[in-house]
Amino acid sequence: MARGVCGREVGFCALLPGGHVVRFAILGPLRVERDGVEVPVGGPRQRDLLALLLVRPNRVLTADWLADALWDGRPPASAAVTLRTHVAGLRRALEPGRGHRAPAELLRGHAGGYELAVPPDAVDAVRFTALADDAAAALAAGDAPLAEHRYRAALALWRGEVAVGLAAVRADVAGLVEARLVAREGLGTAAVALGRHHEVLPDLRRFVTDHPEREHARGQLMLALYRAGRQTEALAVYDEGRRVLLDEHGVTPGEPLRALHRRILAQDVPALVTPPRAVVVPGARQAVVPPAPPRDRHDAPAPPPATAAAPRAVEADGVRVVGRERELAVLDGVLVAARHAGGRVVAVVGEAGIGKTSLARVVGARAAAAGTPVVWARCPDIGQTPPFWLWTQVVRALSPDGVEPALAGFTGPFAVDRADRVDPSARFRAYDAVAALVHAAAADAGLVLVLDDLHAADPDSLLLLRYLAPTLHTSRALVVATLRPYEHDPDVVAALADVARSPGHRRVHPAGLDADAVADLVRGHTGSTPSAAAVDRLVTRTGGNPFFLTELLTSPEDPPPSIRDTVRRRLHALDDATRDCLDLLSVAGRDLDVAAVGTPSPAADHLVTETAPGVVGFRHPLFAEATYADLSPTRRAALHARLADTAGGLLTPAELAHHYGRARDRAAEHLRWTLEAAEDATRRLAFEDALTHLDRAAGLLTDPAGKLAAHLRRVALLQITVGVGSDAVAEAAAPAHHLLARLGGARPADLAATLWTLGELACNRADFPLAADLATRLLAMDGDALTRTAAHYLLGVTAYFAGRLADAEDHLTTALDHLDERLLRGQTGRRPTLAVHEFRALVRSLRGLDAQPDLAAARALAERTDDPYGRANAELFAGWAALQEHDVAAAERAARECRGIGVRGHMAHFVTTGDFFAEWAALRRGDAAGPAAVRAAADGIYRLGLRATRTITVAALADAHLVAGHVEQAAALADEGLTNARALGEHVLTAELHRVRGLATGDAHDLDTGRAIARAQGAHLLAARFD
Repeated sequence: MARGVCGREVGFCALLPGGHVVRFAILGPLRVERDGVEVPVGGPRQRDLLALLLVRPNRVLTADWLADALWDGRPPASAAVTLRTHVAGLRRALEPGRGHRAPAELLRGHAGGYELAVPPDAVDAVRFTALADDAAAALAAGDAPLAEHRYRAALALWRGEVAVGLAAVRADVAGLVEARLVAREGLGTAAVALGRHHEVLPDLRRFVTDHPEREHARGQLMLALYRAGRQTEALAVYDEGRRVLLDEHGVTPGEPLRALHRRILAQDVPALVTPPRAVVVPGARQAVVPPAPPRDRHDAPAPPPATAAAPRAVEADGVRVVGRERELAVLDGVLVAARHAGGRVVAVVGEAGIGKTSLARVVGARAAAAGTPVVWARCPDIGQTPPFWLWTQVVRALSPDGVEPALAGFTGPFAVDRADRVDPSARFRAYDAVAALVHAAAADAGLVLVLDDLHAADPDSLLLLRYLAPTLHTSRALVVATLRPYEHDPDVVAALADVARSPGHRRVHPAGLDADAVADLVRGHTGSTPSAAAVDRLVTRTGGNPFFLTELLTSPEDPPPSIRDTVRRRLHALDDATRDCLDLLSVAGRDLDVAAVGTPSPAADHLVTETAPGVVGFRHPLFAEATYADLSPTRRAALHARLADTAGGLLTPAELAHHYGRARDRAAEHLRWTLEAAEDATRRLAFEDALTHLDRAAGLLTDPAGKLAAHLRRVALLQITVGVGSDAVAEAAAPAHHLLARLGGARPADLAATLWTLGELACNRADFPLAADLATRLLAMDGDALTRTAAHYLLGVTAYFAGRLADAEDHLTTALDHLDERLLRGQTGRRPTLAVHEFRALVRSLRGLDAQPDLAAARALAERTDDPYGRANAELFAGWAALQEHDVAAAERAARECRGIGVRGHMAHFVTTGDFFAEWAALRRGDAAGPAAVRAAADGIYRLGLRATRTITVAALADAHLVAGHVEQAAALADEGLTNARALGEHVLTAELHRVRGLATGDAHDLDTGRAIARAQGAHLLAARFD
């Protein structure tokens, strides 16, 4: 480890053998530096892989987890091979000097996984955490100057948003974002403590405006305003916060903020600030809270300090309850109201396992802790509950001796028989006696009666509850009834209807736990924080049901035996037709029309439900999984085939491919529907889904021509989703090279498609001789109009980059002459890009002609052929034309369009290119953030692997720097561009580069050379700049 070599005051780096220093940054755009020089780390998947490793450094991450994370839970069949390829690429980038057989120092392989082995402080996120922790400790110790210094150093490491967008590490990223907010709050606290309230007021205002729910920051803003002599504004800030918390979250400010408000009202804020106290939250980082005001000897005891985030878990009677803050708030309010404003009934209604009894236990524990007696009565769900069994338990607990004669039937050894024989008048005397007993028991300290599983209560017990409920408001008793949905039971419906009319009645419906609560539950069982993807999967499988979640987390089997056995027991009680219906529904994996699976009998209502008119589905995905697990392999395969054969009209192509893939001896249908699923996804512009289906189809195909077609489709889709000329596209095109050699007497259409695809890739990878050769072979074929169009298009593109503008215009015009628009309809994602109008616009621009008619024609063609990618491409080329013509306003328009298109369509190439257009225009106007930002935006275009157009962006950068007066940078960039032009054969703007260098250095020879080149090319736009 080496300190201080990374250009940061408090910087650490990884020191490799040979003295090489490597530094990693994810607090902003992903960046790797080796010996101070940025290291290109490959295409998007490779960068995502590195980001995953950086978020969790020095930990072995399994290959399965990495694949799942990289493809967001849907890894293709080739994921393992692709992952190894990306690992090898990262190793080459990070340790270029490592011998082939030498062990990797940084990205180490382990059995079943990989580890990024670096000193923790080599990663900026880890350095940030350490600095922020030091700052918080210093602030807690009263050392405000050191705290401020550390906070500033920590926050200076952030260069933008965290560069990791994968769902698998969403929780990790959220933790970093939260830590940044805490650090910003801490910095404000330290500054106010040092008396610099005037200085930090603007920052505090912005922070509170952006994060109105953060009470500590609001308190610091109030304090700063008060110390600045603006007491009225400080009070207004409090009122605004109180409204926000109440309106949006249903809560009032915490005691620390209320205390500060009271002191400001009383003008009792000390002139000097007491250092904030550190509040330790188990399992969490320290949070800083404002100091408590001095207590007068008559004050009530101060409440415990509020923390930055209250823990979500509640322990009671050995039960850990998470994610029930809202429900417990209601129950706590009812508990207090029952003791002080009259008794009442609260019904907790929810499905089995949702946590009804756990909530009742928490309420009971809290009541007992406050000195209130708690009595439990349970209704066993066995179908033969004795009469009055619920109240028999209550009476025995409250009056074990049975002194009252009317209660004798509830307390003796033969209570059930005597209760069953009472006459009507005795029955009402018993009701009244039970009510009196409850009232008496609640008189002194209140009373909580928990009636658990009320849906299973006998009719007599329900009648007694209906008698008692209207009388409770004159007592201090709270009845907490837990029950499952009861709409099918008329006795329970009637009882709850009467109870609902009693004073103070409330009903609580606990739903499935949300993602945060599920993560808390997982942490409680495993001790580690789950990934966001894992949490999402658990929520989907269980619906957030706490019992199901606990069983999944604690059982070594999946599905857990407890759930599987419960479902199996219920399945075996069904008739054959209903069982067949549920078996077929479990194979479907989703809700289905009853026309496809049949109508289940009412006996299956506890497992399935009507989710929409005529549509049936399992109540929980786990029920479906358990049902599926109970099927033999032979029956599963038969049901998959039967569903695909009989319900085809109700299933999507992807679903048909799935079911035929799991049937036996249906390979032909599996392949057919896999290809159709790719077509369907492409039609819906779901290009990532289409790629997944094509990956699968490539593995199923056996004939070279079919494999070739699948690979060519993958290349066309990757051009859209990843970016033209990217490494991913080149990787996907590699099999096409090999298959082309094996085709021999291939169909002309297959050969033409291959030549076109590989020619397009060669253009984007700046391999112009190869592109010209492939285009010439394509032109020599006796192909259709589209083949001739493609051939002339590729020849026109290579001529443009070579600077042969007349040839380029001839070929592109010929391509348009051959173009048959009918062949383009519905072809997005099925063939390479055909940007004939767009390239002719660039050619005509350089020749001094108007480019706008061709750009308008490109937009119109995209509209007529319904080509969304063509629409996007027209805007992209409008930006390139603006660069050539130095049209700042047009570049700004193109930047806005490209960014919007890229974000909406998930096309990174358009976003990065739009960013460059915007930065170039800003530099040209003289208001750019700085040369580094412009260069970073330019480099962003090529990080994915694109090689063509590099001299165009460098020429635009060089000219912008020249206009801005940065002559040394302009000359250096022109040198770089000319070097690239020679290396790539990309001579289209060589004249411009000579012009910029000549003006920057005062070299007349450069100017003469550039003028001559422009005239020879017929680039009248460039030639005019020499006059």
